[in-house]
Amino acid sequence: MMKKPAARKVIGYLLLLVLLGVFAFLAWGKLAAFFCNRGNYYFEQMDYQKAAASYKNSIKMNPGFWMAHLGLADAYRESGDYQAAAREYKRVLLLNPLYARAYDSLAQVYYEEDKYEEAMKVLARGQKEVPSDQKLIESFKSCCSAYLADVLNKSTELFLGKKSGEAISILENALSSCPGSALAHYTLGYYYLAGRDYDKAEINLDKSLGIDPQFSQAYKLLSDIYLDKRDTEKSLLYAQKTVSLEANNPTALNDLGLLLMRLERYSEAIPYLEKAVSLAPENADYVYSLASVYRNNKMFAQALEGYRKLGALKNDYPNMYNDIADIYVALGKPDQALSEYRQEIQHSGEKLEKSPADPVLLNNYAYALNGIGGSAKAEQIAEGLVLAYPRYRQAYLTLSKIYEKMNKNDLALNSLEKAKQLSSGESFIDDEISRFKTKRP
Repeated sequence: MMKKPAARKVIGYLLLLVLLGVFAFLAWGKLAAFFCNRGNYYFEQMDYQKAAASYKNSIKMNPGFWMAHLGLADAYRESGDYQAAAREYKRVLLLNPLYARAYDSLAQVYYEEDKYEEAMKVLARGQKEVPSDQKLIESFKSCCSAYLADVLNKSTELFLGKKSGEAISILENALSSCPGSALAHYTLGYYYLAGRDYDKAEINLDKSLGIDPQFSQAYKLLSDIYLDKRDTEKSLLYAQKTVSLEANNPTALNDLGLLLMRLERYSEAIPYLEKAVSLAPENADYVYSLASVYRNNKMFAQALEGYRKLGALKNDYPNMYNDIADIYVALGKPDQALSEYRQEIQHSGEKLEKSPADPVLLNNYAYALNGIGGSAKAEQIAEGLVLAYPRYRQAYLTLSKIYEKMNKNDLALNSLEKAKQLSSGESFIDDEISRFKTKRP
């Protein structure tokens, strides 16, 4: 019987210890909250060092207090200690994986360090955990834009440094994460076109237009692709689309005019080239295009006026004097034609001293030599050209003129037929071939 009070006393002590433990736990939690609130106060005062110290004290009291870890992460970030900030944001997400703001803040830390891929991985994980959070969706879009801009700059540097394979690789990798960029697909299409991979170029340009149907430069590249593939009608279709979107772009107008010239649709080409010149009257290339279409359309007075304007802009424009000479030949003015051929010889010869292997200059020089009667020397130059550049169509056309003047009609016909193989259906070559065939006995 005497043992019962002792037992009750032991039980009383145990209850007291439990109550003290509960009290200590509650007090400890209140202290953790106190230090966290103190940290928030210092943070608002922009005293990030004191804020960090208070948050650390809070974490000592309660290591699982995620709000204190969040405050500490924010304090580190504002102080520029991104590594420590990232570490604390990750701890927040371990303790509270549904807290969207921590994903966004951690991604922002990576973003500020230009670690775009890491930032996007964090945001993608955040969207998976909290799919309804609009801020994470918007942050992912912004991060993608910055990431693609960075990759576009890097890929351009690689491409210009003749590392096209690397340029393509990093851009394709970026697009696998952020596929919604018309500019990135366009750039990738450009890289593939430069390497003559027409299929992949076209795939990316189509994707670019799927994202932005008004992206006129994508239509321009598609036009170039089909021109390279010698499908001039399809090339024309895309060139017309470019002009429909950029009606006052002189480059687009000039390109369309030249394409129509290539198809020998001169009367259709003239308005586009006239508009290009009206928009950029000081551009020698546009002036030359317009003068040339006038010449091809047998509007010789307008052509000569155009070449006069060209001469005032650039008196050594390639092949200008040959073109003028051909007009005088057509007009039955041989003396004036000879004068122009001689000017071409002079200007081309001066340039050849600096660039003796330039095929365009050599071709122009040979053409002018033939015009003044120096066919033997012209023949030697032109034959050397077609050996060195077997796909240079203009050299075969020049060589046919030289052979004709030397009464080597079979050779002239052969040169025309080779030029025809390198052409896209220009009928003037067919006309010339027919003319030579009628000369045969």
